[in-house]
Amino acid sequence: MNDLYQDQINRQRIKKILKNFLFWGEFSANMILIFGIGFFLSSDLSFLSIFLTIILIPITITLDFVLIHLFSKRNTLNIKKKLLIWSYFTLNLLFSFTIGITIPLMESISRMNYALFMFPMLFLLNYILLRKLNFYMENQLDKKEFSKNGKINRPIIEFEGKNYTFSLYSLGLLALGAPLLALAIYFFFDWNINYWLHEIVVKQTTFLLNYFFDMGVSNSYVPIGKFHWNFNIPGKGSIYFETFCTGVQAICIFAGIIVFTPHSKDPYTNRDIIWRKTKSLIISSAIFYIVNIFRMVIQIYLYYIGYAWSDIHYSISAASSFIAAIIVLLMHKWIPEFIISLIWTYTLIKKKIKKNKKIEKK
Repeated sequence: MNDLYQDQINRQRIKKILKNFLFWGEFSANMILIFGIGFFLSSDLSFLSIFLTIILIPITITLDFVLIHLFSKRNTLNIKKKLLIWSYFTLNLLFSFTIGITIPLMESISRMNYALFMFPMLFLLNYILLRKLNFYMENQLDKKEFSKNGKINRPIIEFEGKNYTFSLYSLGLLALGAPLLALAIYFFFDWNINYWLHEIVVKQTTFLLNYFFDMGVSNSYVPIGKFHWNFNIPGKGSIYFETFCTGVQAICIFAGIIVFTPHSKDPYTNRDIIWRKTKSLIISSAIFYIVNIFRMVIQIYLYYIGYAWSDIHYSISAASSFIAAIIVLLMHKWIPEFIISLIWTYTLIKKKIKKNKKIEKK
């Protein structure tokens, strides 16, 4: 009887995995379709391409909602949560469409690597969104689930009605993995096959400078040498652009921390950690990216009106670092595991010291 029950559970698991894989493939195929629409529109700005874009974009966005409805049709999922998940999938679609429009307009030899890098990220995001949809559909774990694990001989920190306790292995991964991942991401973007990021940042900065200040700034591309892109400032000469100017170094640091933040051993606390980490990573990266663009706009404008580059470059860069404090607050809101894990480590060390002192006294 037990074997029959276990076999039924295994079949349900396999069925669930296949269902998730099927819908993930359909969402991802829809995303590739809308990328192709944007690419075709940008490559051939004809009546046909504009007509197809106007017709197909609403269809692809609506198709995502239909897929969400089909995925959850046997579950009493309320319309608000369906619309919320649909809005996330729609943002994913629109970003894919933007990539398609952007690539034909780029000059970098490595411009196609923009899509090759971003699409695995978008595919992964589709999978995480499906996990979030599953989370909404399934009954939440009972808060008493943690008690089923028996007595645990390690500190437990309670925060906002949730229990946090960690393994020493996960803390070691944070200490070692976070800096290594940050360095790996930075050197990855410092590789010339990823200088498509340089072009995007340079051209967006140039657009804003001319839009707000009418400076007549232009940019130049040289596909050889160390610096492929530079700003041409009227009456001031050129400012060369490097990977550090993209602001990716700040994103790398927080990406390493977010990815390797330890997971609580409490199943109730841990049930949506992947979604919370993803949200933190996307929003923190977007904030750093936008702040960096406006930092460059301010620096180049001040240089244009007469300030020495050496006086404004480092001072404004240092002043913009206060954004890191905002990111830490956001991290604590969505993934309090990072700060709590540090407190937990201190508590564990303190407990060990007290225990050793008692042994010495005896």
